[in-house]
Parts: sequence; structure tokens; C-alpha cells
Amino acid sequence: MGNSSRISGYLYIEYLRVLCAFAVIIVHVSGANWFKIEIGSTNWIVQTFFNLAGRFSVCVFCMITGALLLRPGKDISIHDLVSHYIKRIMICYIAWVILYAILYTILDHENFQYFILRLFKQPDHLWYLLMLTGLYLIYPILNIIAKNRDVTRYMILLLVAFGTLNTVSGITGFFDELASESYLYSLWKPFLGNLGTINVAFVPGYVALFLLGHYIHEYGLGSWHKVIVYSSIPALLLSGLLTVWISILTQRGVYTFMLEANPLVFLASAGIFAFFRGNGSEAVKAEPGTPISKAMVWIAGNTFGIYLIHFAIREIMAKGFDFDVASYPAALSVPINSLLIFAISLLLTALLKRIPGVRKILS
Repeated sequence: MGNSSRISGYLYIEYLRVLCAFAVIIVHVSGANWFKIEIGSTNWIVQTFFNLAGRFSVCVFCMITGALLLRPGKDISIHDLVSHYIKRIMICYIAWVILYAILYTILDHENFQYFILRLFKQPDHLWYLLMLTGLYLIYPILNIIAKNRDVTRYMILLLVAFGTLNTVSGITGFFDELASESYLYSLWKPFLGNLGTINVAFVPGYVALFLLGHYIHEYGLGSWHKVIVYSSIPALLLSGLLTVWISILTQRGVYTFMLEANPLVFLASAGIFAFFRGNGSEAVKAEPGTPISKAMVWIAGNTFGIYLIHFAIREIMAKGFDFDVASYPAALSVPINSLLIFAISLLLTALLKRIPGVRKILS
């Protein structure tokens, strides 16, 4: 997403963009009613694992942005940063908040007053644009850090440590009722302290991913490549198992292990990015030669539009046609609905980009 309409010159990045765009849709389809269905039911468990399977998507998109913006010799001035990158994102954000307010007003059969209220209620998926703006704002600092390989590595490790602390503190509260005043818990809680006061992992977690994308793209992972790559799928599976276990244990939907700051999702994202990048000393630039690679590059150029539109397609299907993930068993509905939403979003993006002026809020 972000600058996804601009071809990077690296085929692996274009393939990653397509994969991540589809994974984002899987997350939103499988998570649509996650908090409403019975914890521990078959559909709930299936949706949980589908949701975790797609959680690398936003992380890898951040890594792609870092890989492209922090390239050696690519120094973006503060003026260009504000007038081009941030301005474009803000225009896009405002335009889509308005469009979604109109959509929800129509779907919910509401009046103008409701439309005004919806303007102040951000559609769930548009948080990414604000987070991306935050990364752009601190780009000048990150660009300085990225010029030193050792400092970059240190910052990544430091920020991952914050993410780990945040994950631990995030699940602690779920055991308050179960543990009551037990002796062991009375020792555990003071030991943790109020880790919420250093809850700086959410934004720094994406900063770490931004830097990590640059690091892997430029240097690779060396001897750690196979370890990280082979750990990616087990890390996502472990996140799913922990989510299911703790949620059933507490009878509450524990969302902590689905967050991008979760070190397991972080590890999985690094592994997937490294797998596509390869383990050479340098990332390989290549032009699309086969029909498949050309098609993937074309789709990759439309992934930003897919991200913006797909949420509307999901809502129209659910509210307008009463067709969503709950319409039939989740093992089928999640992948099939996701493919359908992806295809419709791609087609609409390609068509709408042909309209003068509309391209600016889809690219």
C-alpha cells in the first residue's frame, strides 16, 4: 500500500504487495464477527487461524515502504516529504472518510445527521493511512539511523523488546478474574509493574518494521536467513494456538496475539519478507518477463486502491445482500469471500482510475 502504484523495479516486492493485499482482505473477512460468535466454536477457531495467517500483511507493507524509502542515496527533503507524500496521504484519507460516511449513511438508511456523525468515526481500515503519515513525519530521523548498519540493528532490537513487553502486559489483565488474589499472581503482577505506562510499542513497532524492511532489503539476513524463514509459519501457528487457548481459558476474545506488535507476528513477517527477497548479498532488480510476472506487477500497481475499496465491498455484501463470513461455514466462506472481494476491488480500482481526478485518491 502507500506507494504501491509506483513500480519498484524489484519483482519480489511487487509479488509481496499482491500477497499482502489479499492477506489484508482475509484479516478483515475473518475478523468481521470474531467478537460476536461463540468462543471455542468451530467457526470461531477457523476464523482465528485465518486471521492470524493474514496478520503479516500490514507488517510487510511497512517493511516494503522502509525498503524503498530508506535506500542509500535516496534522501527526501522535508519539503518534498510534506508537499508530496504527506499531502497525498491526507487528501486520500479525507476523501475516503467522506466516501465511507456516505456509504454507511445509505446502507444504514439514515439521515444527514447520521452522515455528520460518521464523518467523525473513522472506518476501521483507514488507521493505516494515519500510521503511514506518522512514519513519514519521522522519516528524516529514520533516514539518519538507516545510514549506520549497527545503529539500525540496535534500534530494531530495542523496539522489538518494547513490543514483547507490550504483548506480555496485554495478556496480564485477562487473568485478573481467574487468578483472583492467589499468591503466585500477587507476585507476578507487581513484578510486571504498570507496563502500560511504557506502551510505546504500537507506533514504534511499525518503526521497527520500517527499519527492518530496509535492513533485510539492503543486507539480507546472512546465516540467520533460513532460521527466520523457517520460523515464520510456526510463529503464526503459535500465535493462533495462544489466542485460542487463552480466549477459551478466560472466555473472552483475547486479541493481543493478533496485534502487529506481537513478536511472533513480527518474526513471521520478517521470515516472509526474507523468503521473497532471497538470501543474496544484494536484492535483485528484474523486469517482468513472463505473462504471470507482468500480471502480478499490474495487480501490484492497484493494491492501494484495493486496500481502500475492499472494506466498502465487504460492507455492501454484508448489509446490502446479507452475505458475509457467517453465511456458510468459515472454512469455505473466508477464502471464497476474500477472493470475491479481492477480484471486485481490483476491477473497480482499474475502472475508477480511468476517471480524471479519481486516480489521485486511488494511487
